[in-house]
Amino acid sequence: MTIPLWDVKNNCIRKPNIDELSEATYTLIQLLGIGEVTTYGDLAKLLDVSPRLIGRILGKNKDLVIIPCHRVIMKNFKTGGYSIGIEFKRKLLELEGSLDSDGFVKRENYRSLYDFLTDP
Repeated sequence: MTIPLWDVKNNCIRKPNIDELSEATYTLIQLLGIGEVTTYGDLAKLLDVSPRLIGRILGKNKDLVIIPCHRVIMKNFKTGGYSIGIEFKRKLLELEGSLDSDGFVKRENYRSLYDFLTDP
């Protein structure tokens, strides 16, 4: 699913630029409640980009309280990176009840935003 945008100046449809992708990514993350997580791949599928691009966008997030990017994890249910340190991300996920005793994210806390937003 690509999110095309109408280019008024050139009267055509175009792909979003990085600022628009960042805004869309941050908006999607705000749909996650406390204790819920999604994956980089899930967000990438929604925005028709690579999971690595999602990671780079989240790495530039300056509003960590408003945009809870710690709730985005790897597809193998490992925590993944965090701009201010993996241990801090793990602590936030632990406080929200998202980690199991082995330090992996609990599968029952996973929410597919793709399924949520595309399921009729």
